[in-house]
Amino acid sequence: MPAPSPTTSPEIAHLTRMLRRVSEARTPQESSLLFGQLTRELHPIDGFCSVSRRGLGDGQYKITRAYLKGDLPTEQDTANPWRDWNKLELHRGGFIGEVIARDEPQYFPDLNISDDPVLGDAIAGFGTCAAFPVFDDGEALNWAFSFQRKSDGIPIESFIHWLLTINLNGRATKNLVTIQEVEKLNNQLAAQLERVARIQQSLLPERTPCIPGLAIATSYLTSNESGGDYYDFFDLGSGRWGVFIGDVSGHGAGAATVTAMANALLHAQPPDMGGPADTLAWLNKHMAAKRIESSFMTAFYGVYDANDRTFTGANAGHPAPRQMQPRASATIPIVGASAPPLGVLERIMPEETVVPLGLGDTLVLYTDGVTEAFGGADGRTMFGLSRLDATLSACTGEPPCVIDSIHAALHAHTGAMTRDDDQTIVALKVTNEAAPDA
Repeated sequence: MPAPSPTTSPEIAHLTRMLRRVSEARTPQESSLLFGQLTRELHPIDGFCSVSRRGLGDGQYKITRAYLKGDLPTEQDTANPWRDWNKLELHRGGFIGEVIARDEPQYFPDLNISDDPVLGDAIAGFGTCAAFPVFDDGEALNWAFSFQRKSDGIPIESFIHWLLTINLNGRATKNLVTIQEVEKLNNQLAAQLERVARIQQSLLPERTPCIPGLAIATSYLTSNESGGDYYDFFDLGSGRWGVFIGDVSGHGAGAATVTAMANALLHAQPPDMGGPADTLAWLNKHMAAKRIESSFMTAFYGVYDANDRTFTGANAGHPAPRQMQPRASATIPIVGASAPPLGVLERIMPEETVVPLGLGDTLVLYTDGVTEAFGGADGRTMFGLSRLDATLSACTGEPPCVIDSIHAALHAHTGAMTRDDDQTIVALKVTNEAAPDA
């Protein structure tokens, strides 16, 4: 590699230092201060003002900063023209108005202005002015005016340097303003999503119900955004309990809104509804009537009957629950015909599957955030049903063990504590044969 030529020019060294320092600025005010200080070290001036006509009518402008009394800033001031834009006075005409009307860089080596209609005598003592447009999308929306006391005080080299660096700084400042606006919007959005997440959490059961004959454990882990997972329990009387689990497509406020709708509808269902298939068909009818574009919910609704120890389920596009049978050393899916997800068609006709439960059997209901979690060596392998069933087969079947085992297996597979989709698990184990009083 050839040896580089030495760059011992003081101008290059100064420019490098300026670019390095300005790149460290985190606010537009800090960037403007650093730029002004470092540029004045190379090209001294006696006065300065900046002007903007962004979003204003023809000939209108606002003075965003003015240092015309020997008061060039040495530290960051409290002025914030981006924040206080609406408070700034609107101007027309005067020396500044004539300059910006030409829409090009200008140099006044023999400035002699007093009693200006806008600036008054503020620039009366200056003998030189250089006016630099700051271009944005090809338009001179902002301007910088540099003043010196003596006449003909700005060499052409300095003029070129100012024109280039002022425009570079203008672009950097705009980027910082945009970053601040994006951060503000992100903070507002994060607060709103946090509120949505809290509301969504409030829709879940406050506590796991005490159902005679069943041991229960649940888990609800959210993704980075509030999502659409939902589960609930319903006391149907006479020893019968409904268990619902659903998953709304997508994430964010839209999914949470559909979840809230499903919650309200389920808790408003008529007491004589019938079986799980009728409940899902009724729920679909009302959700489809709202015509929520591009949103749907997969759902499984099962009814546990302690009187004959059966579990009757109906499915609307949801992953099939798993039944752990310790006496047979098997984990099998609750297989049955599945209707389309809720909210897609105006009418669905779910079918019911009746599953006899043995003492010690455990039912595991879950959302696809479990089986579709990506990981493995390539990061693109889904957790899948085989890993889920292997995890369950190695577990005692106690509901807390089910939850902990799935969580541990998911973490081993993905290598992450966060998740791209909500992961909900409901585990129910048959603990005795006694039916409760009706």
